[in-house]
Amino acid sequence: MSCAVSATMSGAKRGLQMPNLQRVSNYAETGNSGQQATPDPGPSPDSEAAIEHPQDELTELAEVTAAVTALTEQLRKHDARAAARERVIDRLHAEVERLRAGDQVTLLRPVVIDLQRLRTQLLHQAHTLPKHIDVEDVLRLLESFAFSAELALERCGNSSVEPTVGEPFSPREHRAAGIVPVASHEADGTIVEVLAEGYRNVQTGRVTAPALVRVGRWIPLPQGRPSPPAEQAGQQEEESPDA
Repeated sequence: MSCAVSATMSGAKRGLQMPNLQRVSNYAETGNSGQQATPDPGPSPDSEAAIEHPQDELTELAEVTAAVTALTEQLRKHDARAAARERVIDRLHAEVERLRAGDQVTLLRPVVIDLQRLRTQLLHQAHTLPKHIDVEDVLRLLESFAFSAELALERCGNSSVEPTVGEPFSPREHRAAGIVPVASHEADGTIVEVLAEGYRNVQTGRVTAPALVRVGRWIPLPQGRPSPPAEQAGQQEEESPDA
């Protein structure tokens, strides 16, 4: 009986001593700082995956590097093609300008020749014109010069157009240089006088220079008022007895 009690007491003492030993061990591990040691959480799953699969990350990095390199090469080729297109456009533009200048010279060559001849004729007539010349001779001379200029215009595809007196006024073909009163309603809006001829393109039929004309305008008078000629005749009859 005494042996059993002594064994029980010995077990209880050992049970009380074990926590004290544990506390002493923890105090020694913290370095007598009074703080409890934090347990080590251990390696994270991501770091373990990185450690276990380093080859996968290297492969992805190599793929990204290859894609960037390919994109850079495509951009370089695109810039090179754009620069080549710009050079071609500049060369074609220069050729067009050169051809355009040559075409202008070719087209204007007949006109230039006619103008040179006309100038030569004018200078010759100016130096050889007699001191006493008839008006009719001057008219014929000027008409010959006008005919030479008309031939030069025809070489350029333009022909002269002379409107007739009495035809309706057309803003597309005529240019009004003045308004002339007319006595009848039928003459309203018609050409009364031609001051200068117009010119028309032979191929397109469009007017290149409108003719300069004067247009008639009829103004109706109030009822009971005599027309201007009748009113002037009445004034002359009243002035004649006084004279």
